[in-house]
Amino acid sequence: MAAHVPLAPGLPQMLKEGTKFFSGLQETLFSNLTACKALVRTLRSCYGPMGHHKLVVNHLGKSFHTSHAATILRELEVENPVACLLRTTAEAQQEETGDGTTFVILLAGALLENAEKLLRSGISVVHIQAGYEMACKEALRLLPGLVSHVLKKPRDIDEVTCVLQTAVGSKIFGHQKFLARLVAKACVSVLPHPGTTFNPDFIHICKVPGGDAADSRVLEGMVICTEAEGIVKRVERACVAVYCCTFGPSGLEAKNTTIFRSVEDMKDFGSSEEKLTKHLVRAVAAAGINTVVVGGKVDDQALFYANSYKIMVVRLSSRVQLQSLCRAVGATLLLTLVPPLPEATGHCRRVYTSEIGSTNVVVFSQDGAACPVATVVLRGSTQEMLDCLDEAVRDGISIYNVLGSDPRLLPGSGATEMALAVRLSTLGMYYPGTEQYGILEFSQALKTLPATLAENAGLPVNKVMAKMEVQHQLGTQNTGIKLVSEEAETINATKEGLLDPFLVKHRAIALATQVSVTLLGVSEIMVARKAGGPKFRGENPNWDKESDILD
Repeated sequence: MAAHVPLAPGLPQMLKEGTKFFSGLQETLFSNLTACKALVRTLRSCYGPMGHHKLVVNHLGKSFHTSHAATILRELEVENPVACLLRTTAEAQQEETGDGTTFVILLAGALLENAEKLLRSGISVVHIQAGYEMACKEALRLLPGLVSHVLKKPRDIDEVTCVLQTAVGSKIFGHQKFLARLVAKACVSVLPHPGTTFNPDFIHICKVPGGDAADSRVLEGMVICTEAEGIVKRVERACVAVYCCTFGPSGLEAKNTTIFRSVEDMKDFGSSEEKLTKHLVRAVAAAGINTVVVGGKVDDQALFYANSYKIMVVRLSSRVQLQSLCRAVGATLLLTLVPPLPEATGHCRRVYTSEIGSTNVVVFSQDGAACPVATVVLRGSTQEMLDCLDEAVRDGISIYNVLGSDPRLLPGSGATEMALAVRLSTLGMYYPGTEQYGILEFSQALKTLPATLAENAGLPVNKVMAKMEVQHQLGTQNTGIKLVSEEAETINATKEGLLDPFLVKHRAIALATQVSVTLLGVSEIMVARKAGGPKFRGENPNWDKESDILD
């Protein structure tokens, strides 16, 4: 016989049946911090250029082989409220700056883990929050003094390449110089005139299987992995019309029935449709169009007439590619198959089909003329390699976009984090209030980031951290970790070209502190019952009861 366990008096009795209620430090914070630490432990091995990759299979069965924290968190179905808030913070960092997601997760996780030690020691939540906020404010104040380089010439490919190497190398180590130069060429080629902003959407990425990463290149124009529909494979001095509809007469959306009363009616019906198709294609050809790009299906009859008028027909299934192509050739996206006006017509020096490896591509090339769109053609032996190259290139483009807003750069390889940790440690030791414990733990949390870099590189962590800290205490604030080494060695990060954008570090420290302070301020958690249909009948006779109904 089932016995009902009464709920505790207070708020739980007023909530709907099935709602879970947690209160107190043990239930609201300590238990959820366990899940938070598990998530941080998973992503810690992905940090830095020597980070390991994860194989993630999402709910649709699609696999991702990546070390990109934003991709891993996006595909994971995280349900814990604390872990969900960390994921939201990482997504905000990715959306604002395009980089630093792993930095945010690791720093926030270290702050929460250190806060748990202080809470168990008897320090109140209010004093910990005040210490963290004070340390964050001081770190952001000290950050401009650590700037070691400024991007002065955003159109200089050599300088931009040096700046982007660190961001690109953090995703795929070993090809950072080559890929950074590709990204620099693509970004500089589409950089608008002074007074206008850089748009990352003007750079198109085309992934072609086969070959090696060294076979990748940049082309001014569009390269699309598709094939021309008709027999016309090459057009010089192309006049391009871009449509987002089908190439042919538009069909009826509603079902209909045609009644033929005689053979003549049937002949007239077929001939009228053929005449309409011929009229549409002839009108397009009369407007001077010799290249048509459509987003819908291509009618066979319309394609026959297009071949007779020497019109090249290309079909694209992506609306994003259609919009990028319109920018590349200066065309306007049309909704119906009508002859375009002169101002809606695009122009291209050469449109032709080619073969890269065993993949057919269509190239819209301007042959040295000014083009607002550039394409980075990536080559790789496997799809996983292509995905890693794609993530590295996209991170490089995002960093170039960030440097357009703030060109300042900080020393990388853990130098900035250690410099801030040494200064905050000094502040915490001499601060008179209880907030000094929060400041000191904030300093220790910053030290976990260079320690993680050394750990992932297989270096002796304690020896490297001790050597770095001594040199920073002596005033050499550009000292970082030499990752490509078998011994505990340090380098001058600025001289080696290991630089991180100022804006990325600034936003990451602020976001990690904000989410940590927010989570520490949670006193109660209420989780509503999930929506959905009835449960499946199980072997338990009380299968439809909640967990508080016991036998």
